[in-house]
Amino acid sequence: MSTDHSYRRRITGTTIGLRTGRPCLPGRRWLAPLLAVLALAASGPSQAFCPKNGFVCFITSKSAGSLTHQDITQRGIEELDKRYFAVPKLTTSMQKALDRIIEADAKVDEDQTSSAKHFDGENAPGAQLRLATLKQNVLDALRSDPINATGARDNLGGALHTIQDFYSHSNWVEMGNGGANPDVGRPTPLAFAGPGVTTCSGFTDTGLTCANSSNLVGSLLTSGYYGGEDRVKPGNFKCSHGGPLDKSSKSSDLLGYFREGINKDTLYCDISPHSTFHNTAAGAAIAATQQFVEDIKAEITPAQLKALLGAGPTLAFAIDTTGSMGDIIAGVRNSATSIVNARLGTDEEPLQYVLAPFNDPDTGPNLATNDATAFKAAISALDASGGGDCPELAMTGIYNGLSLADPGGDLFMYTDAAAKDGALASAVIGLAKSKDIKIYPLLFGRCSPITPGFLQAASETGGQVFFLFRGEAGTVTQLADLVARNNAVQILSVQDQFPVHKTYAVPVDASLTRLTVSVSTAVQGLPPFVHLVRPDGVVIDASTATAFLNLSSGAIISIDHPMPGPWQLTVGDTSSLMYVNVSGIAGLAFSSFKLARFGAQPPHQGLLAIDGEPGPGQSLYALAALKELSSAPQFQLRRKDYSLIAPLALEQDATDGGLYFGPITVPNGPFLAYATGTDSAGYPFQRLVSLTVTPQTISLKPPAPQDLRPGMTTTLTYQVRNDGAPATFSFAATDDQHYVGNISPASLTLGTGETGNVTVQLTPPASARIGSADNLTAAVQSTTDPLVHNSATLTSFVTGAAQVLGKPNFIAEIIGQETVAPGVTGIDLRFTNTGAGTAQNMTLAALALRTLSGTGTVTLNTALSPALPFVTPNVDVGSFFTVRLTFNTPAGVQRFSVGETGTVSDIAGVSYAYAAAQAVMQK
Repeated sequence: MSTDHSYRRRITGTTIGLRTGRPCLPGRRWLAPLLAVLALAASGPSQAFCPKNGFVCFITSKSAGSLTHQDITQRGIEELDKRYFAVPKLTTSMQKALDRIIEADAKVDEDQTSSAKHFDGENAPGAQLRLATLKQNVLDALRSDPINATGARDNLGGALHTIQDFYSHSNWVEMGNGGANPDVGRPTPLAFAGPGVTTCSGFTDTGLTCANSSNLVGSLLTSGYYGGEDRVKPGNFKCSHGGPLDKSSKSSDLLGYFREGINKDTLYCDISPHSTFHNTAAGAAIAATQQFVEDIKAEITPAQLKALLGAGPTLAFAIDTTGSMGDIIAGVRNSATSIVNARLGTDEEPLQYVLAPFNDPDTGPNLATNDATAFKAAISALDASGGGDCPELAMTGIYNGLSLADPGGDLFMYTDAAAKDGALASAVIGLAKSKDIKIYPLLFGRCSPITPGFLQAASETGGQVFFLFRGEAGTVTQLADLVARNNAVQILSVQDQFPVHKTYAVPVDASLTRLTVSVSTAVQGLPPFVHLVRPDGVVIDASTATAFLNLSSGAIISIDHPMPGPWQLTVGDTSSLMYVNVSGIAGLAFSSFKLARFGAQPPHQGLLAIDGEPGPGQSLYALAALKELSSAPQFQLRRKDYSLIAPLALEQDATDGGLYFGPITVPNGPFLAYATGTDSAGYPFQRLVSLTVTPQTISLKPPAPQDLRPGMTTTLTYQVRNDGAPATFSFAATDDQHYVGNISPASLTLGTGETGNVTVQLTPPASARIGSADNLTAAVQSTTDPLVHNSATLTSFVTGAAQVLGKPNFIAEIIGQETVAPGVTGIDLRFTNTGAGTAQNMTLAALALRTLSGTGTVTLNTALSPALPFVTPNVDVGSFFTVRLTFNTPAGVQRFSVGETGTVSDIAGVSYAYAAAQAVMQK
């Protein structure tokens, strides 16, 4: 489970739980290092790195046993997937759907003030209301047209966190129960102890090695109170959560570390006083996870269930429909219809069909459906007409298709023109990477040169460009049938020039049931040399391949049930840019590779996935996920031309053998992550994650997510930082619901080390559906070098929460502290609206800094802090937002204060002043 709120894990923005080698620390000689860790968050990779969350990771290495939210959700839903869909193991699309649910589950820990979210403080009514609301949101998202699978998964994950916390934070298992509570997450009220009922009386002194364990009293359900949440402990006759930072709990030592309570978050007794019940609570939480999903299943259709759990691949097309595209559309239509018909009733029948037409000046109507008949009707109805000037809205068309497509998979774009909206290339690439979708631009040149963004999108997402004659549209569409499959894997991805022949080893392991080679050039009518040889020396041709497609500028070869062993692929005969992709279908998969930083508030430190691209030379962590392995893999970082940059040493996670982690120094140029090893039959394997990591000197920091309201405008502020040469950068933002309005400024000029702010306004229509999600992608790009770019994605939900007229009031508290570099300190400052009314235009106008102890003057680091005034709109009563502030702190400063002043308006427009201050202790 976890440190403070059960089962936490930090992966891709989520939280990780603890691992420990024994149930308790051996004596209080550990107090000094523990308290030092409590005072400061981690500043970067270190020898004491631990993949699980919590300050114990700094002093106990490679410990194991505690289950986390990720473990519980993975195990619970994986078993249901296998049962519902009669599969022996999860397909790639199922795992990606589950990953999204896991991420949303752990993100709940970003709010440590709401007792309802964590089933704390005997707030059963609040928790049950939250679960009823989230369940209805799941149902609404699945019943929408098109199905909003992302919104459904996000709401499901948030609900599962609260359900799972019940078993760690309440006394359910101490009462002798080992399974799911039949009333949690259902309309029946929970019989919790009343406010005046004694639930804990005294404690058991466990001695010097563990926190004291609270003694439960009575036969009624209760849950522990946690200091700092919205339910204040009424007295010592109630239970505490416990753990070193729970100020609601009495301590049994002079330094205040060992605090009694009843949480079962981990097997580590200093953190979890009732740690001996951890495994029972985790088992009950797994059963409760399944119970909640079963309840949802009972109210939805089989198609909606498949969408929720990702039971099938996606077939996605973005098609130019201008007048000159008639013959191309006909070829695509015939081929796509054949693919759909051939898959009906099979395991490869798509979960989702996506069609995103584009023209000029319009795009759409877009379609996302699980109905094959509806998709065939839509593609048959495409009409080539209009046009005028040559460029079309191709990037918008691609973006629309990406927005609708389920994560993981491929998108095929057809056009015979350049892109009029080429400035959106970085936003398109950012969204594709965030959803792990490869882009295949299929180009039929007519009236303009190739848009560089097409090549860039294919390169960075692991897709491929084909530049073809018009009659080849139907033939190349067969590539969609070959690669858009369950359990698709990538074996080799090369982008290079080949004036002479180059030969690549292609290891085919025993798990591969299909091998597909696709080679193409970006020059129409220039076919490359392609020579593929089996391990027994047989050269693959049309007679020995399942499919052998010769194109004017490429070739596609596919072999079912390929012979295991070392294959050889030789390509060449062109000085133009060539794409070489080798993929397949296999159970052994390299399913994800992410970069993360270590941070957050003690003791909740964990691995936080970075947003967008990293900076060259940055010290981060690598997180890799593989499945169906029989032995430990080796990892390498390679360039797009396949040359080796460096091996990457990653360590296996002790509670999940398919996860690997370790520190990484980001290379200076683009790279891919490869994994190699030997399968269970003794054959070598090779896999890669096809998304290219492209280090950038320009960075984009998104704001905290804001709730959107129908008919109202919300302003989001992004921070752009340039660590490269002085340049001018354009800023673009686009979203799938088309709420984006004013963007200001549209461009900004930044010197080396300078930052600037850009605001984006979102205005949902008055008819916007409550609970719907809007996915916004913002991107910044150099106006002189399109390869210099970065992006950030942000998901906001439309809420129907009523705005309350009354005076807002804010308290500010430091929830995290980090040594960014020697002499540079960062703090995370949380502002919570504790007033009587909704806040609008909450403005942090100025800071006052004062040295309280030591010598030296503390100053604001303007390069790493947001520009003042900093404005955040729409903060409901009880809600909060967090600002990262960074200060230059001379070595002589031991303690300093930060004072904030600003203004805030209520919904009637009345403005109020506020002031707050905090003290910061240096090392």
